[in-house]
Amino acid sequence: MAVMVSLPLLATSGVASAKAAKGCHKTHTCKSGGGSPTGSGTGTDPAPMTVQIDPNPAVETSGSAIDVIQVETNPSFAGDLIDISSSQFAASCQFFAGYDTGYDIKIVGPPFPDDIEVPLDDDGNVTVLIGGTGCAPGSSVVDASLVEAPYYTALATIVTLPPVVTTPGLYGYPNSSGTVTGGEVETGDTSAPGDGSFVFAVFNVETNPVYAEQTVEISSAQLQARCGTDWVFGSFGGDESFGAGATVNAFSPATATTTLDDDGNAQFYFAGSSCAAGSSVVTTDVEAGNHPTYTTTFTVLSPQPTI
Repeated sequence: MAVMVSLPLLATSGVASAKAAKGCHKTHTCKSGGGSPTGSGTGTDPAPMTVQIDPNPAVETSGSAIDVIQVETNPSFAGDLIDISSSQFAASCQFFAGYDTGYDIKIVGPPFPDDIEVPLDDDGNVTVLIGGTGCAPGSSVVDASLVEAPYYTALATIVTLPPVVTTPGLYGYPNSSGTVTGGEVETGDTSAPGDGSFVFAVFNVETNPVYAEQTVEISSAQLQARCGTDWVFGSFGGDESFGAGATVNAFSPATATTTLDDDGNAQFYFAGSSCAAGSSVVTTDVEAGNHPTYTTTFTVLSPQPTI
């Protein structure tokens, strides 16, 4: 399964600018953040909207890449639709898809739609997960735009690097959100019935290339229990493990598996709903040789305005 969710590479946070607006949003005053695709701005006001991509830059793993895209703006835009698109990234991959809040797969292919529309939560934030397989290395612009006036637009760049041997370890993303550091801010909290908050994460496993084409598994009993409503661990081309409500403990803990590429690397994604704030230990184990094991801590922060 692939998802409109993100890839590892040097993230360039985009500052928002206002498109030519036909009118102003509700009671808001239209104004430009004075931004550019590289994130530099000349305006004196804080950027009205930003885009953060994690991991970024990203090293392509087994021909695939997965990224978390976080769009952050003012809580006054709560409930408004954001259109997130990257025709360049979609075109660079043989297969492209995405998760939005609610785990709906919005992008499949080929051929590829290259955008997804999702509502901002009550804090003015939204997070999606994107990914693709058979992706060519290079840079791709991501565009996030308010569908209604004042039509703010923020740009960022996904950088995908070719496969390469990397430093052994387990690395979780995102590890910051806007002005908030230390973890991912949960998004999706709204007053609408049936809606819930969501967490998306990407975990990169990096080990010795001597284990190329061997199986690696990932699990986190703490993170899975923290997201008691439902959760999924998975990878492009690997197995997925699901949990929901009271059945979570039946997995105790559940694991997802995939195959290490020729450089000893692999990538997993995690999606969870209604997750309790706090830190969780995540563990990976290479099922070969000396069974090297790596751990990291992933932190979920409570929903909150971030800019």
